[in-house]
Amino acid sequence: MRDNVTDLAVVLAGIGAGLWLQDVVAGLTGASGIKLLFGQAVIWSAVIGVSVSWLARRRLAALARRLSVQLEARQATPLARRARAGRGERAAGVLFALGGAALTALALVDATTFTGLFVEDGPFEYGSALLYLFAAWACLLLAVRARGGGRGRLALWLVGLAAMFVFVGGEEISWGQRIVGFGTPDALAAVNVQGEFTLHNVWSNSLFVYPGLAVTAVLLFVLPLVHRHVPTMRRLLDALEFPVAPPLAAGLYAFAVACYAVTGLALGTPTPLPINWSDHLPHYDDELLEFLIAALFAIQAGSLWRIALPGGEAEVRQGQGGLAAE
Repeated sequence: MRDNVTDLAVVLAGIGAGLWLQDVVAGLTGASGIKLLFGQAVIWSAVIGVSVSWLARRRLAALARRLSVQLEARQATPLARRARAGRGERAAGVLFALGGAALTALALVDATTFTGLFVEDGPFEYGSALLYLFAAWACLLLAVRARGGGRGRLALWLVGLAAMFVFVGGEEISWGQRIVGFGTPDALAAVNVQGEFTLHNVWSNSLFVYPGLAVTAVLLFVLPLVHRHVPTMRRLLDALEFPVAPPLAAGLYAFAVACYAVTGLALGTPTPLPINWSDHLPHYDDELLEFLIAALFAIQAGSLWRIALPGGEAEVRQGQGGLAAE
């Protein structure tokens, strides 16, 4: 009986969240027609996926155990993960927290200076791109070592993450459009709300924000906690050799979201709420969150996702500037 009540509560909560997000997306983007249908499809696909996964959680757990056994049988040795952060990772985490707090405080006491730092083509936008490029480089470096050590699955995941980081970093600065000075193709300019050489501004500035945030939340918040607290999923993720951030990353991600929320309230642009009580565009708090997320990915990649590669870990640590050093 208790399980049935819990299942019903989860499904109803999902429906409520979907209806709220649907209204928020419509309010923020002003989307209609095919644009609105696309946004609704993304939202309700996520709601249905989460609800079905919850209702089928026992069957999925059994499937995960069977899959883990099959994958483990093909591993020469289990994947080793370091439980403790190295000195570099700890120092980077402290700098991350201090930097996030300082930028949030700046938004509270001097909104003009804060918004000047987070303007388009400003220092923090380019900083975000550089952090993503560093994360991509670190992942590729580790992928080479993983491949050489017989960790093909790990190498494949790392290459995929590197490609994602390059894409996000490139999109952040419009692929260097304003640096190099090339124009936007007419077909893209017609559907890009900022007329830029980017994909994330197609149709709307906000339509792709939530799927993107969902991906970062999964990688930096959900998976670290699941890996730590759900043994079945920990075994599966280790068998898949997926790079999972440590629980510390989940705490730092929550801190980044808190900075984002406080900054939005301070500027009078509390995204994702469809309200605005100031003259500021609902943009600067988004840029802060994007920068903090980029920094967090750079920390995880620079610390090798705390993955220990036999016979090669020391060299990789040295090559990445020591974030993973003990």
